Amino acid sequence: MKERVSVQDRAKAPPNQHATAIPGEPATDGRARSLWFNAPIDDQDRRPQLTRQRVVAEALAVIAQDGVQALTMRSLAARLGVVPGALYHHVGNKQQLQDLLLDGVLAEVDVHVDPSLAWTEQLKVVAHRLRRVLERHPGVAGILKTRDPLGPHSLALAEALLAPLHAAGFADRQAGLAFSLLVDYTVGFAVSATPTAVNEQRVRDPAIRTQLHEFFRSLPPDRFPALVAVGEHVWVDNRDQRFTAGLDMLVDGLEHACNTLSKTRSGDDPTTTARTSRGREQDSSQPMGTRKGG
Repeated sequence: MKERVSVQDRAKAPPNQHATAIPGEPATDGRARSLWFNAPIDDQDRRPQLTRQRVVAEALAVIAQDGVQALTMRSLAARLGVVPGALYHHVGNKQQLQDLLLDGVLAEVDVHVDPSLAWTEQLKVVAHRLRRVLERHPGVAGILKTRDPLGPHSLALAEALLAPLHAAGFADRQAGLAFSLLVDYTVGFAVSATPTAVNEQRVRDPAIRTQLHEFFRSLPPDRFPALVAVGEHVWVDNRDQRFTAGLDMLVDGLEHACNTLSKTRSGDDPTTTARTSRGREQDSSQPMGTRKGG
């Protein structure tokens, strides 16, 4: 007769007597081995956990490599090695994915500016920073042109551009117009920096650039005198200079408009006041008007 083993006796037995199988091997006594006595599982070949941050990072990689048009939920899921349905645990749809992606990129823009700088310089600092960030992420500027980002970092960027305009004394409506001009210029410039921009590719290649200059100089001077004279100074690799020059002219124009508004309010220029009043009567939607709040 087999000796009966009570529950109490079994509980007193040391762990190594519960099962005698080699760690990592199936138990031979008919009982499932405890998790704690198994050899650890090698996780090196396992894919990292799917998180919202990983989804957004991979979406950025898709855009940088293949362009905005290549970003679909299905293609993104394939790159991540999951079924498309798994993505919807982290993003509701493609539009939400784009908004998360945009806000993540805009988080890289340093919106803290020295308040002692003139308002014009504050605008330039933020615009330069925005352009650099967008050009570090090819294709993202194109999305920014089609979406209206309202994430926390997007709002912080908008505040950094609107605050100097508001402090300078622009009326509410004119501050909004100036803000849109700054954003449109900066984002539009970044859009033109995409890897597929043919003109940018041409001017970055010294050999092609030389051929272009020779072509302009060979044009008939009687038909194209301006191109013959300055064509070689137009097709050059000077993106940084072009952006800075354009931004300077834009902000200078805003400064001039702000000074004009100040003179009008203070009554220092009656001619301007009369002219502005007539314009307001004729067209209440006239840009850069003087009516507070538009």
